Amino acid sequence: MPPDSFSVPAAIIALVLARALVGVLLHHVRVRRDLAQARGQLAQARQEHEHRTRETSATEQRLAHAERQAQESAELLREARAQQELVRAETEHLITKRVPALLSHLRSPHVIVPGVQHQALAGTDVDRQHRALLDAFTRGVREEGERIDEAAQAVIRGAMSRVQTQALRAQDLLAGVQQRYSGDEHTALLREVLGLDMFNELIIRRVQVTGIACGATPGLSRDDTYLVDLMVGAISRVENFEQRIEGPANHLRRRIGVAARAAESILFITAELLANAVHHSYGTLKVTIAVHETNNGAAIVIDDAGVGLNEEQYARATRLLSGTQPARLVDLGNPPHTGWAAIGRQVAHYGLQVTVKKSAFGGVQAVLNIPTALLVEMPEHSRPSVLAPEPVRAAAPAFRPEPVASAPVASFARTEPAAETRQQTGEDLAPLPQRRRQSPPRPASGPRPGAGGSQGPDGKVLTTPEAAQKRWGDFQIGAEAGRREALPTQQHDITEGN
Repeated sequence: MPPDSFSVPAAIIALVLARALVGVLLHHVRVRRDLAQARGQLAQARQEHEHRTRETSATEQRLAHAERQAQESAELLREARAQQELVRAETEHLITKRVPALLSHLRSPHVIVPGVQHQALAGTDVDRQHRALLDAFTRGVREEGERIDEAAQAVIRGAMSRVQTQALRAQDLLAGVQQRYSGDEHTALLREVLGLDMFNELIIRRVQVTGIACGATPGLSRDDTYLVDLMVGAISRVENFEQRIEGPANHLRRRIGVAARAAESILFITAELLANAVHHSYGTLKVTIAVHETNNGAAIVIDDAGVGLNEEQYARATRLLSGTQPARLVDLGNPPHTGWAAIGRQVAHYGLQVTVKKSAFGGVQAVLNIPTALLVEMPEHSRPSVLAPEPVRAAAPAFRPEPVASAPVASFARTEPAAETRQQTGEDLAPLPQRRRQSPPRPASGPRPGAGGSQGPDGKVLTTPEAAQKRWGDFQIGAEAGRREALPTQQHDITEGN
């Protein structure tokens, strides 16, 4: 075949192949382009997926954090509600339990104030705030109570001062009646007057102790006085002293007296201790009193066989008698027992010491210690009153007065042994208080017959000690009988005692 016959198909084939090759190349390019585009889209999709994944993870984290926060908030809310409920319950406990208990504790210290109701609040700010509130409440109540108590004491001091003044005036009037009607023809009247005088003396003592407990002074003044005379005067201020008090026993060896500034206070304290002992010694039980000299001064010892005191009462007595903390009126009971509180004020003022303990008789032994600073040596020319007991174990006097016919009465003199019985005489009779000069006027003319006196150089009648002693004995017989008839046999003063 000619060469041209083969070239046309070959060209056609080549053209077809070229076109096919171009088509393949174009398809390949298009495929590559599509593939690249697909890869770009896939990369973009991956990026978007990764971004969305990251966002989803962040969202999940945020959701988890939000859930945790919600749980924590719910827990905090529950705790806050529980705490609020605790505080509400504790505040209610404060109002309904602790504050009323605190008020009772301020009135009666034995009442216990409860603490926090829920121990979970102990030591917290709520506990501290409640304690601060109770402390402020306590201070306010005490300050107001002290102010009211001081005002009440001022009123009582003024009232007792006026009553004491009137009672002392009544005492002077009764003394004048005793002096004017001291003859034998006025025996019945004298008995009545002596009974009134004793009642008035008891009134003065009760007024005095109430006033002193409220900060007043004893209201009476004395000169330097023999200690034994003060004891006799204290005994005479106690109700039914003739039947209930045995003594005083004088164990002094020197002429010991009490300085004027403290004489009335010593007498007052002794009288109150005796009255307290008699009040708590029922029936016919005796109360004994004795005075002793000590290295630091002198001591008055009072023993009773009464009901005694328990530990709480001994502690209260020690606190009140020390005088370190003046008692308020609300602390003295209802009705108020002012004896120990009044003694405590005098003890603190004069530096005395009063102790109480169980006596050998099962009752109470009270000891009043008087320091040397309050004691004086009495002058040689002075003597105790005729009612004062002689020192124990002193030599018996050479003279014995004639027996006086009378009913037996309680004796202030030293009791002799049982084997040595003797009749009642003027020196064995119950003494009366030595408060003022009440000697009847001397007759203008010579001595009365049987008076037992002698004529002095100046024409005055001189009474011998024996005659004076007998005269006092006769007077005491009438005085004791009058008081015994005037006073009821049984008296119960609820204000007496502690």
